[in-house]
Amino acid sequence: MDTLIIGGSRFVGPLLLEKLIEKGHRVTVFNRGRIKSDYRKEVEFIKGDRNQGFGIDRRFDVVIDTCAFTGPQTKKAIEGLDFDFFLHFGTAAAYQKTDNFPLTEESSLGPWPLWGQYNEGKVECERVLEESGIKYASLRPVYILGPGDYCGREEFIYSRLRSAIPITLPGDGMANIQFVFAKDVASSFVLLAEKRLEGGFNCANDNPITLRGLVEEMGRISGREPIMEFDPSADGDGFDITQFPFANEEFVCSNKKLKSHGMRFTPLKKGLEEDWEGHYCDIC
Repeated sequence: MDTLIIGGSRFVGPLLLEKLIEKGHRVTVFNRGRIKSDYRKEVEFIKGDRNQGFGIDRRFDVVIDTCAFTGPQTKKAIEGLDFDFFLHFGTAAAYQKTDNFPLTEESSLGPWPLWGQYNEGKVECERVLEESGIKYASLRPVYILGPGDYCGREEFIYSRLRSAIPITLPGDGMANIQFVFAKDVASSFVLLAEKRLEGGFNCANDNPITLRGLVEEMGRISGREPIMEFDPSADGDGFDITQFPFANEEFVCSNKKLKSHGMRFTPLKKGLEEDWEGHYCDIC
Protein backbone atom coordinates (compact mmCIF):
# COMPACT_ATOMS: atom_id res chain seq x y z
CA MET A 1 0.00 0.00 0.00
CA ASP A 2 1.49 3.31 -1.13
CA THR A 3 0.50 5.85 1.54
CA LEU A 4 0.86 9.61 1.85
CA ILE A 5 0.60 11.15 5.32
CA ILE A 6 -0.10 14.88 5.51
CA GLY A 7 1.42 16.11 8.77
CA GLY A 8 2.40 13.15 10.93
CA SER A 9 5.20 14.79 12.88
CA ARG A 10 3.90 14.57 16.44
CA PHE A 11 1.89 12.48 18.94
CA VAL A 12 -0.18 10.01 16.88
CA GLY A 13 1.77 10.70 13.67
CA PRO A 14 5.06 8.94 14.56
CA LEU A 15 3.14 5.92 15.88
CA LEU A 16 1.17 5.76 12.63
CA LEU A 17 4.36 5.87 10.56
CA GLU A 18 5.90 3.03 12.56
CA LYS A 19 2.82 0.82 12.28
CA LEU A 20 2.59 1.31 8.51
CA ILE A 21 6.28 0.56 8.03
CA GLU A 22 6.11 -2.51 10.28
CA LYS A 23 3.35 -3.87 8.04
CA GLY A 24 5.44 -3.35 4.92
CA HIS A 25 3.65 -0.34 3.45
CA ARG A 26 5.38 2.39 1.48
CA VAL A 27 5.16 5.70 3.35
CA THR A 28 5.60 9.29 2.15
CA VAL A 29 5.27 12.19 4.58
CA PHE A 30 4.35 15.74 3.55
CA ASN A 31 4.73 18.59 6.03
CA ARG A 32 6.63 21.83 6.67
CA GLY A 33 9.50 20.11 8.46
CA ARG A 34 9.33 22.50 11.40
CA ILE A 35 8.90 19.80 14.02
CA LYS A 36 10.63 16.91 12.27
CA SER A 37 12.35 16.40 8.94
CA ASP A 38 14.77 13.52 9.64
CA TYR A 39 12.75 10.36 9.12
CA ARG A 40 14.01 6.79 8.97
CA LYS A 41 15.29 5.62 5.60
CA GLU A 42 12.08 3.79 4.71
CA VAL A 43 10.15 7.09 4.71
CA GLU A 44 10.16 9.56 1.84
CA PHE A 45 9.87 13.12 3.16
CA ILE A 46 8.45 15.94 1.04
CA LYS A 47 8.75 19.40 2.53
CA GLY A 48 5.90 21.75 1.82
CA ASP A 49 3.06 23.86 3.17
CA ARG A 50 -0.37 22.37 2.50
CA ASN A 51 -1.90 25.84 2.36
CA GLN A 52 0.35 26.63 -0.61
CA GLY A 53 -0.48 23.43 -2.50
CA PHE A 54 1.16 20.02 -2.79
CA GLY A 55 2.85 19.79 -6.17
CA ILE A 56 3.10 16.00 -5.97
CA ASP A 57 2.84 14.26 -9.35
CA ARG A 58 2.10 10.73 -8.13
CA ARG A 59 -0.93 8.60 -7.34
CA PHE A 60 -1.29 7.09 -3.87
CA ASP A 61 -3.37 4.19 -2.71
CA VAL A 62 -4.24 6.04 0.49
CA VAL A 63 -3.88 9.60 1.74
CA ILE A 64 -4.08 10.09 5.53
CA ASP A 65 -4.67 13.71 6.45
CA THR A 66 -3.71 14.22 10.10
CA CYS A 67 -3.85 18.01 10.23
CA ALA A 68 -6.86 19.48 8.41
CA PHE A 69 -8.72 21.87 10.69
CA THR A 70 -10.89 23.76 8.20
CA GLY A 71 -13.02 22.89 5.21
CA PRO A 72 -10.78 24.73 2.71
CA GLN A 73 -7.78 22.70 3.88
CA THR A 74 -9.61 19.44 3.22
CA LYS A 75 -10.88 20.72 -0.14
CA LYS A 76 -7.37 21.71 -1.23
CA ALA A 77 -6.06 18.25 -0.28
CA ILE A 78 -8.67 16.21 -2.12
CA GLU A 79 -8.44 18.42 -5.20
CA GLY A 80 -4.65 18.72 -5.21
CA LEU A 81 -3.71 15.07 -4.69
CA ASP A 82 -4.25 11.89 -6.73
CA PHE A 83 -5.41 8.89 -4.66
CA ASP A 84 -7.80 5.98 -4.36
CA PHE A 85 -8.85 6.41 -0.71
CA PHE A 86 -8.76 9.36 1.70
CA LEU A 87 -8.56 9.15 5.49
CA HIS A 88 -9.43 12.18 7.58
CA PHE A 89 -8.24 12.65 11.18
CA GLY A 90 -11.55 13.83 12.53
CA THR A 91 -12.84 14.16 16.07
CA ALA A 92 -15.82 13.21 18.20
CA ALA A 93 -15.95 16.93 19.02
CA ALA A 94 -17.54 17.42 15.58
CA TYR A 95 -20.84 16.01 16.86
CA GLN A 96 -23.66 18.39 17.64
CA LYS A 97 -24.26 18.97 21.35
CA THR A 98 -26.82 16.56 22.71
CA ASP A 99 -28.05 14.82 25.84
CA ASN A 100 -28.36 11.50 24.03
CA PHE A 101 -25.40 9.23 24.76
CA PRO A 102 -23.51 7.30 23.68
CA LEU A 103 -22.84 9.19 20.47
CA THR A 104 -22.90 6.91 17.44
CA GLU A 105 -21.70 7.46 13.90
CA GLU A 106 -25.31 8.30 13.02
CA SER A 107 -25.43 11.16 15.55
CA SER A 108 -25.71 14.58 13.93
CA LEU A 109 -22.63 16.68 13.30
CA GLY A 110 -22.92 20.34 14.16
CA PRO A 111 -22.37 23.04 16.79
CA TRP A 112 -21.08 22.15 20.24
CA PRO A 113 -20.15 25.43 21.98
CA LEU A 114 -17.66 23.78 24.36
CA TRP A 115 -15.33 22.99 21.45
CA GLY A 116 -15.56 26.42 19.78
CA GLN A 117 -13.72 26.98 16.49
CA TYR A 118 -12.21 23.50 16.63
CA ASN A 119 -15.70 22.03 16.35
CA GLU A 120 -16.68 24.46 13.59
CA GLY A 121 -13.61 23.72 11.47
CA LYS A 122 -13.83 19.96 11.85
CA VAL A 123 -17.51 19.99 10.91
CA GLU A 124 -16.53 21.94 7.78
CA CYS A 125 -13.98 19.24 6.91
CA GLU A 126 -16.62 16.53 7.25
CA ARG A 127 -19.08 18.46 5.06
CA VAL A 128 -16.48 18.85 2.32
CA LEU A 129 -15.80 15.12 2.39
CA GLU A 130 -19.52 14.27 2.29
CA GLU A 131 -20.02 16.41 -0.79
CA SER A 132 -16.84 15.38 -2.61
CA GLY A 133 -17.93 12.03 -4.05
CA ILE A 134 -14.58 10.44 -3.16
CA LYS A 135 -14.02 7.22 -1.24
CA TYR A 136 -13.12 8.26 2.30
CA ALA A 137 -13.32 7.56 6.01
CA SER A 138 -13.27 9.91 8.98
CA LEU A 139 -11.79 8.64 12.23
CA ARG A 140 -13.38 10.44 15.21
CA PRO A 141 -11.37 9.99 18.41
CA VAL A 142 -12.43 11.17 21.84
CA TYR A 143 -9.79 12.61 24.22
CA ILE A 144 -6.42 11.05 23.24
CA LEU A 145 -3.88 10.01 25.89
CA GLY A 146 -0.30 8.78 25.67
CA PRO A 147 3.36 9.82 25.77
CA GLY A 148 4.13 12.61 23.33
CA ASP A 149 0.82 14.39 23.97
CA TYR A 150 1.68 18.03 23.19
CA CYS A 151 -1.26 19.09 25.39
CA GLY A 152 0.46 17.47 28.39
CA ARG A 153 -2.79 16.16 29.88
CA GLU A 154 -1.53 13.18 31.86
CA GLU A 155 1.60 15.07 32.87
CA PHE A 156 -0.56 17.93 34.18
CA ILE A 157 -2.35 15.64 36.62
CA TYR A 158 0.66 13.55 37.63
CA SER A 159 2.84 16.60 38.31
CA ARG A 160 0.24 17.96 40.72
CA LEU A 161 -0.17 14.61 42.41
CA ARG A 162 3.58 14.37 42.91
CA SER A 163 3.86 17.87 44.36
CA ALA A 164 0.69 17.52 46.49
CA ILE A 165 -0.79 20.53 44.71
CA PRO A 166 -4.61 20.73 44.84
CA ILE A 167 -6.26 19.71 41.59
CA THR A 168 -9.23 21.93 40.75
CA LEU A 169 -11.94 20.07 38.86
CA PRO A 170 -14.59 21.92 36.86
CA GLY A 171 -18.12 21.75 38.25
CA ASP A 172 -18.66 18.69 40.44
CA GLY A 173 -16.26 16.56 38.39
CA MET A 174 -18.94 13.91 37.88
CA ALA A 175 -19.43 14.06 34.10
CA ASN A 176 -18.65 10.80 32.31
CA ILE A 177 -15.97 11.22 29.67
CA GLN A 178 -14.08 8.81 27.48
CA PHE A 179 -10.52 8.32 26.30
CA VAL A 180 -8.48 6.47 23.72
CA PHE A 181 -4.72 5.89 23.64
CA ALA A 182 -2.60 7.26 20.81
CA LYS A 183 -1.33 3.82 19.85
CA ASP A 184 -4.93 2.65 19.35
CA VAL A 185 -5.72 5.69 17.20
CA ALA A 186 -2.73 4.79 14.99
CA SER A 187 -3.89 1.15 14.78
CA SER A 188 -7.40 2.32 13.85
CA PHE A 189 -6.01 4.37 10.97
CA VAL A 190 -4.08 1.37 9.66
CA LEU A 191 -7.16 -0.85 9.91
CA LEU A 192 -9.31 1.63 7.96
CA ALA A 193 -6.60 2.14 5.35
CA GLU A 194 -5.95 -1.55 4.74
CA LYS A 195 -9.64 -2.50 4.58
CA ARG A 196 -10.72 0.68 2.75
CA LEU A 197 -13.62 1.05 5.17
CA GLU A 198 -15.76 4.05 4.27
CA GLY A 199 -17.73 6.44 6.47
CA GLY A 200 -17.39 7.80 9.97
CA PHE A 201 -15.84 5.75 12.78
CA ASN A 202 -15.77 6.61 16.47
CA CYS A 203 -12.47 5.84 18.16
CA ALA A 204 -12.81 5.32 21.91
CA ASN A 205 -12.03 2.71 24.52
CA ASP A 206 -14.60 0.75 26.49
CA ASN A 207 -14.28 2.56 29.83
CA PRO A 208 -16.02 5.91 30.40
CA ILE A 209 -15.03 7.49 33.72
CA THR A 210 -15.82 10.62 35.70
CA LEU A 211 -13.22 13.36 36.15
CA ARG A 212 -13.07 12.49 39.84
CA GLY A 213 -12.62 8.83 39.00
CA LEU A 214 -9.80 9.63 36.58
CA VAL A 215 -7.85 11.66 39.17
CA GLU A 216 -8.42 8.98 41.81
CA GLU A 217 -7.20 6.27 39.42
CA MET A 218 -4.09 8.24 38.49
CA GLY A 219 -3.48 8.83 42.19
CA ARG A 220 -3.64 5.09 42.78
CA ILE A 221 -1.25 4.38 39.93
CA SER A 222 1.29 6.97 41.11
CA GLY A 223 0.90 6.09 44.79
CA ARG A 224 -0.23 9.58 45.78
CA GLU A 225 -3.46 10.72 47.40
CA PRO A 226 -5.10 13.44 45.30
CA ILE A 227 -6.21 16.72 46.82
CA MET A 228 -9.30 17.73 44.87
CA GLU A 229 -11.08 21.06 44.80
CA PHE A 230 -14.07 22.09 42.69
CA ASP A 231 -14.95 25.19 40.68
CA PRO A 232 -18.68 25.49 39.83
CA SER A 233 -17.99 28.46 37.54
CA ALA A 234 -15.88 26.24 35.24
CA ASP A 235 -18.71 23.80 34.56
CA GLY A 236 -19.79 22.98 30.99
CA ASP A 237 -19.19 25.85 28.58
CA GLY A 238 -17.35 27.76 31.33
CA PHE A 239 -14.52 25.26 31.07
CA ASP A 240 -11.01 26.69 31.63
CA ILE A 241 -8.38 24.39 30.11
CA THR A 242 -5.60 26.09 32.09
CA GLN A 243 -7.25 24.88 35.29
CA PHE A 244 -7.84 21.25 34.28
CA PRO A 245 -7.34 19.44 30.95
CA PHE A 246 -10.83 17.90 30.64
CA ALA A 247 -14.25 19.53 30.70
CA ASN A 248 -17.04 18.51 33.06
CA GLU A 249 -19.44 17.72 30.22
CA GLU A 250 -20.77 14.30 29.22
CA PHE A 251 -18.75 12.98 26.28
CA VAL A 252 -19.24 9.27 25.61
CA CYS A 253 -19.19 7.50 22.23
CA SER A 254 -20.09 4.03 21.02
CA ASN A 255 -17.11 2.14 19.57
CA LYS A 256 -19.15 -0.81 18.29
CA LYS A 257 -18.71 0.03 14.62
CA LEU A 258 -14.91 -0.02 14.64
CA LYS A 259 -14.83 -3.05 16.93
CA SER A 260 -17.09 -4.92 14.50
CA HIS A 261 -14.18 -4.76 12.04
CA GLY A 262 -11.72 -6.27 14.50
CA MET A 263 -10.35 -3.25 16.39
CA ARG A 264 -9.65 -3.80 20.08
CA PHE A 265 -8.95 -0.95 22.46
CA THR A 266 -6.58 -0.76 25.42
CA PRO A 267 -8.52 -0.70 28.72
CA LEU A 268 -8.22 2.67 30.47
CA LYS A 269 -6.55 1.42 33.65
CA LYS A 270 -4.07 -0.73 31.74
CA GLY A 271 -3.15 2.12 29.40
CA LEU A 272 -2.70 4.59 32.24
CA GLU A 273 -0.47 2.13 34.08
CA GLU A 274 1.63 1.55 30.95
CA ASP A 275 2.00 5.30 30.40
CA TRP A 276 3.03 5.85 34.02
CA GLU A 277 5.58 3.03 34.11
CA GLY A 278 7.01 3.71 30.66
CA HIS A 279 7.14 7.48 30.70
CA TYR A 280 5.60 9.63 33.44
CA CYS A 281 7.09 8.00 36.54
CA ASP A 282 10.49 9.39 35.47
CA ILE A 283 9.38 12.95 34.77
CA CYS A 284 6.61 13.55 37.31
